[in-house]
Amino acid sequence: MAEIQADQIETEAEETTAEAVETETPELSEMDKLKAEVDKWKSLSRKNEQQAKSNMTAAKELEEIRKSQLTETEKLIEQTKTETALSVRREFATKLVDAELKAQLNSRVLEGGALLSFDKSSFINDEGNVDSEAIQQWVEAHSRTTEAQIPDLGQGSRGNNPSKSQIRSRDELKNMSPSDILQARKEGRLDSLMGKL
Repeated sequence: MAEIQADQIETEAEETTAEAVETETPELSEMDKLKAEVDKWKSLSRKNEQQAKSNMTAAKELEEIRKSQLTETEKLIEQTKTETALSVRREFATKLVDAELKAQLNSRVLEGGALLSFDKSSFINDEGNVDSEAIQQWVEAHSRTTEAQIPDLGQGSRGNNPSKSQIRSRDELKNMSPSDILQARKEGRLDSLMGKL
């Protein structure tokens, strides 16, 4: 009881000295106030990190104690659950490797025979997680970029005679004489119909 009263008296004395220090100090500049605020939050953050670490170690210890008190049947059940979860993760990880490969190959072309050397299991770690960075490195090493062709929308001038438009269907050719068709071909107006564009 006496110890508690002594502790309370000490804390009250510390609080009064802290208040006295605060009142005696001249007004701090705005920058000093901000620095003090930053320091306060840093110390609180460090305190929270230390608390989180101690909580994590306590949780691990508690889990170890719980596992040590399990019966043989319960231990087998836990082991089976863990193995099953790992097996399922590995099974789906191969599908995730496929999806990651497709995503990485966007606007890239694989070199011939490169896919034959692609081993999905080499991109899956022991926990069944996919190593995306390794897949990206493999794709970069075994592929090249392709420039996407810009689609021809048939707009703008074509050929030597910019005032005439492209001929897009055979119906338009029916109304033309053979010499007009040859002239249109020379001018490049039949390029889209002939598949050159």
